[in-house]
Amino acid sequence: MRPRVLVVEDNGALRTAISEILDRGGYDVEEAVDGAAGVTALSRGAYEVVLLDIGLPFVDGWKILEGLAPGRLPSVIVISARGEERDKVRALDLGADDYLAKPFGADELLARLRAVLRRASPASVASPAVRLGDVVIDLSRRSVLKGEEEVKLSPTEYGLLAYLARQAGSVVDHRTLLREVWGPSHVHERNYLWTFVQRLRRKLEDDPRDPRLIVSAGSRGYRLGPPVTGEEAPPSVR
Repeated sequence: MRPRVLVVEDNGALRTAISEILDRGGYDVEEAVDGAAGVTALSRGAYEVVLLDIGLPFVDGWKILEGLAPGRLPSVIVISARGEERDKVRALDLGADDYLAKPFGADELLARLRAVLRRASPASVASPAVRLGDVVIDLSRRSVLKGEEEVKLSPTEYGLLAYLARQAGSVVDHRTLLREVWGPSHVHERNYLWTFVQRLRRKLEDDPRDPRLIVSAGSRGYRLGPPVTGEEAPPSVR
């Protein structure tokens, strides 16, 4: 079954070009010509991925991002001519899974789509659950509990947490996390990693300002849970 993608873009020529690339790449595509049409499409249809422009008429992309429920499908890739770091960080803070600055090529677009779909797909091999205090990460069911409550995570939030869980107790360096969760083109995007770690801490830590679950190892990377022997990390606010 072909994954369904919603393209919310007011530039007609670009919207058509994106749709043609996606159709040739094996996706079912629906188009929305402005923000209001995007909101309507999201309320009526089920999509695996949304490609969302920010500078939309009627309802801008920021408002659409704010209106999406946390820990939800579809995954969201923001596409925008705004390439400034502050816009990327804002989009990630609002729940976007990736940010693609215009102009971009067909190969990069398709690679980003494949990456977010991988993060949203169940693992093919069953894995045990990881328990850390009152947090249980069930890698086979792709579920996370804190106490008796299920924690709703976006596909990218879960992908990052699951990768750390498979290496629980050991420090995973920043470049490895960025490569494995977002793909090779993101290995220098440290703000992506920092933003998603903060999002996970807000959902999982008893006190996100004093994290005990997802711990920084300074310039080395991040560690999930207590260290294994010899893996003590220096204190850090990151």
